[in-house]
Amino acid sequence: METIEIDQYSRSSTLYGFDPRVKLATAVALVVAISFLRDLAALAVALAFVIGLLAISRLPLVHFLKVFSLSVPFIAVASVALLLTSGAQPAAAMALRISTSVIALLLLVTTTPFFDILRALRWFRVPYVFCSLLLFTYRYIFVILEELELMNMARRSRGFSLKGSLLSKDIFRTISFTAGMVLVRSYERSKRIYDGLLARGFRGEIYTLRPPAARPRDLGYTAVFAIVIVIITLIQGGLVQWTL
Repeated sequence: METIEIDQYSRSSTLYGFDPRVKLATAVALVVAISFLRDLAALAVALAFVIGLLAISRLPLVHFLKVFSLSVPFIAVASVALLLTSGAQPAAAMALRISTSVIALLLLVTTTPFFDILRALRWFRVPYVFCSLLLFTYRYIFVILEELELMNMARRSRGFSLKGSLLSKDIFRTISFTAGMVLVRSYERSKRIYDGLLARGFRGEIYTLRPPAARPRDLGYTAVFAIVIVIITLIQGGLVQWTL
């Protein structure tokens, strides 16, 4: 079964070697700064910066676009709603603001292994319950997908073909039965996974093979983000004139 693991290319990225704590803090700081922007020029500079990071990250563009495409409907709905109520410029600002924030966060999670992000969150004293919920949610998405694929394979091997109208009683009953069985099977399997975690000593804390360690290059990474945040803030405040 082919699934989109969001961090599957993280270790081949040029941004992989930076401290996850630094990457998390700088990404959040940039997103917070972007959320206050209304000036199109400032938003364009922020977008150009994150696209530049994407260009040097060596992430497969197809993979990144697949993940980014999941956010496109939400960006479109928010932008169109603002277009109909406030005009073209606020709508364009909304589209740029959301797109830039999504790209910045996707760069964080696609260039950093998921467990490293959880470890960084725990370092910042994020409650372990929240980190555990993130861990299990991410893990069980793939559990449900695997169970669904197994059930589909079993049905196909028995000659079943899902053809016909969704209004058909038989088709609707089959889909309903499949959805219910997927949830039941996933629940049973999730209990086995959790019992396996407890048997291996899991107590809610996140541990990784690569302990976080800040290096001089992390200071440069932080400085680049700080400079960009200062620039877009100055543009937004009108202290720097930047015309598109």
